[in-house]
Amino acid sequence: MKIKNPTIIALTLSLIISAPLISQTNEIGLFAGGSLFHGDVGYQNAEYSILNTKPVIGLNFKRNFNYHFGLLLSFNKSTIQANDNVSTDEFNINRNIDFKSKINEFSLILEFNFHPYLSRDTDHNTTSFIFTGISKFYFNPQNKYDGRWYNVQPLTTEGQNSDLYPSREIYSLNGWAIPIGMGYKVNIYNSITLAFNIGWRITWIDYIDDVSTTYVEESILNQTASELANQSNNNLPSKFQRGNPYNNDKYGFIGINILYSIKDRNNGCDNIVY
Repeated sequence: MKIKNPTIIALTLSLIISAPLISQTNEIGLFAGGSLFHGDVGYQNAEYSILNTKPVIGLNFKRNFNYHFGLLLSFNKSTIQANDNVSTDEFNINRNIDFKSKINEFSLILEFNFHPYLSRDTDHNTTSFIFTGISKFYFNPQNKYDGRWYNVQPLTTEGQNSDLYPSREIYSLNGWAIPIGMGYKVNIYNSITLAFNIGWRITWIDYIDDVSTTYVEESILNQTASELANQSNNNLPSKFQRGNPYNNDKYGFIGINILYSIKDRNNGCDNIVY
């Protein structure tokens, strides 16, 4: 018998929300840390992306259904950045692009604790965890040229929407992503939890850094677009590879969540919260 995805999702959610109410909590929190980016521009290896990290700040609300499952609603704001000049790859160094973009993200994340965890419960006050979910993010890539930053999406640096490249559409400045990550949390004092985590956002977009395909003819670009599109040290010709269209970009965050558990005023027990 073939089970469809909606059935699996419904069964999973039913198991989560049917847990005893005694172990449910609400938490509000603040996230602080640094951003991560891995795309065409910059380091070839994702692990080096932390060297270009920028501050991130976030707000979140979390509902813990039981000792193992919680649902997190969050908003994160940050900047991502990458520079070809720091790469060890000759192709990237020659391309010579300096990129940054603001990131605004709304996420709904399902969290799973490997060990039973509940704030204010001294017997279950530490655990490692993993998470995944869905994110909606907004970005606006900029490239640096001659000391100034330019918004590059309107400049169609890879010939988007031109007669010569009709299959290259102008990309949207927002998209969907799948957050995947892990962390470790500890209840440090009564209702306060510290959660250290790192997570990547797997996207369906290859233009977060405005680089994906090939260089194009200067004749189809205005002067500013032409200067930004081809900053290579060797002034590479049209049709020459500029990026890798087969690998989508991804971004992420690393940092600390400071969470405050809201106590149930209708119950005198310290361990029962809503």
